Amino acid sequence: MEKEINIGKLSSVKIWITNAHKSKDNWSKTKKFIFIKITTTDGVEGWGEAFSIHLREKAIATIIIELFKEISEIKNLSLNSFYNKIFFLRDGHGGLDFSSATSAIEIALWDIAGKLKNLPLNCLLTDNPKPDVSIYATCWSDLKKDEENYLHQVEKYFEKKYGGIKIYPLFENTSNSVKFVEQVRKIVGMEYPLMLDLAIPKDLDQTKTFLKEVSFLKPYWIEEPVDGENISLLNEIKNSFDMRVVTGEKQSGLPHFQEIIKRDAADILNPDISGIGGIIDMLYVSKEALNNDIYISPHCWNSMSVSASAMLHVCSSIPNSEKAEIFPDYIEFSKEFCELSFNILENKAILNQSAGLGMVIHEDILSNLSTYRMDEKN
Repeated sequence: MEKEINIGKLSSVKIWITNAHKSKDNWSKTKKFIFIKITTTDGVEGWGEAFSIHLREKAIATIIIELFKEISEIKNLSLNSFYNKIFFLRDGHGGLDFSSATSAIEIALWDIAGKLKNLPLNCLLTDNPKPDVSIYATCWSDLKKDEENYLHQVEKYFEKKYGGIKIYPLFENTSNSVKFVEQVRKIVGMEYPLMLDLAIPKDLDQTKTFLKEVSFLKPYWIEEPVDGENISLLNEIKNSFDMRVVTGEKQSGLPHFQEIIKRDAADILNPDISGIGGIIDMLYVSKEALNNDIYISPHCWNSMSVSASAMLHVCSSIPNSEKAEIFPDYIEFSKEFCELSFNILENKAILNQSAGLGMVIHEDILSNLSTYRMDEKN
């Protein structure tokens, strides 16, 4: 991994926060996305994306502006000097808001680095990137769709032959939840990778009952069975049930993931590519996880443009990557303003060989899709 690539001096940053956008089939609605473009004094541009948190999008944008003011004072900025500067500015007070801002900036700097070297990002991260990345589709809607709608969407995703489907199975009672998973299994079969995201249920006893009763349906993994901050409970769940446990999407910073690894509390870690703090942190976590036979499957509840590209480049460069997360309905929206860096061919995503992140953003269209913009010049 090259961290000493000289970026030069930064000139400006622009930020867009997009509107929520309903899919054409009325299945789902995107959340708001936070995009940034950093430009160097030599005119090289890099794109980044922050993990957006409901009601805190503008706060994250403000953090990005303030961080930019600090790092734009550095005359010969490199990825390593940026990382050290952020460590100093964090001053022990991290959190997902701050880490989402640093993630966006660092992703943009990696994009610039790739363009300066005329290399795809994954070729900066490793000498031997994988030519394609295994993917799975997340089947989720915040529009409160009923069970019939949900099963119909599972059928649509299954027909596209994605490398797995993640569902949200928990209903008011355990019996209905298990029956729903059974119905999904009838659609996809028993051998197809079926991920269950429990989304941190409130009732621990009900969760344990569900896990016991659903085990015969062979879930590929169980995601967020308890709050990711509760490492002791995660460890208990992992050791009590013969199912792989996934955690990490709401956490940031190295210490948390180091403790998860040390205490053997998960089989797969899924920090968000645009929330963990940056690609360098993701690589550090991946390396420590690899040494302990733990896999990395980056969470990507973001657009399928900048964040998805960063996620796929990372997955293609690390040896212990699991399936990468794709939101098919978000691809539709992302294509309105972006020429994507990848093509999906059934269960794989294939990256193009363009420099940096490899995608092209049409700023005029992005601006029309956004309700909020911020600019800062050095």
